[in-house]
Amino acid sequence: MTQLLLLTLIFTALFAIQTTVFTYLLLKLRKSMRSIERITVEHRYEPEEVSESELKILRELSSSGPLGAREISRRLGLSREHTARTLKKMVEDGLLIREGKPYRYKITDLGSELLRSRDVTG
Repeated sequence: MTQLLLLTLIFTALFAIQTTVFTYLLLKLRKSMRSIERITVEHRYEPEEVSESELKILRELSSSGPLGAREISRRLGLSREHTARTLKKMVEDGLLIREGKPYRYKITDLGSELLRSRDVTG
């Protein structure tokens, strides 16, 4: 009888832990999806809509891979404040995604497409 009670308690605890972990992961995924939902499929950037700083950042991330804001700022010779504002806007526009802590920025398919179209027309 005590073994059955012990097993029941163990399985109940494991179920509660599993539920908590999955809930946390789903909430985190939901937060990530909100930023992706802001990007509309119909919207396509015209190359002229992109600032020189944004183009520099896209080119740097395209060639080097994911980087932190401080490293982007250092490599491109931009102020940290300007870099932070530009990166935030680019994430909101769907050109970049940020991952991890501290954040590392990575170019999205939309960002790559924009860069390719700009390089062809520019």
